[in-house]
Amino acid sequence: MFENKEEQMAFNKSTHINGWAADPMGINTAGWGLTLTPMDMAKIGRLYLDGGILENRQIVSQKWIEESTIEHSRWKKPNLPYGYLWWVNEDGYAAMGDGGNVIYVNTKKRLVVSVAALFVKRAGNGMKLIKDYIEPVFE
Repeated sequence: MFENKEEQMAFNKSTHINGWAADPMGINTAGWGLTLTPMDMAKIGRLYLDGGILENRQIVSQKWIEESTIEHSRWKKPNLPYGYLWWVNEDGYAAMGDGGNVIYVNTKKRLVVSVAALFVKRAGNGMKLIKDYIEPVFE
């Protein structure tokens, strides 16, 4: 929880905080403030790729994974389809956060890529990095 603007700015610049920001009532923020390691991010991607199953246990329902990774709205200017917290494309889907953070799931190649970055305003296109330089290594 942030008590003031300075604490939030310190959070934005930190390189060692893990967790999820919460409001004064202890309720986690919905659209920002989640800090994960690259391995944590990859585990989420793998959970989705494996249909919600982790260690032979259904953690997230297959129905939710299917529902959350199909188009429900569209960002008009660049014409990008959006599910529930996932940007959807012809190969799979991606969760993209501030500063260039990405969880990319290619369902056709069964590939998960996580990119973690410090908070950077106007970060470059993480999907371009993945599509141009990482995916070709696995072809």
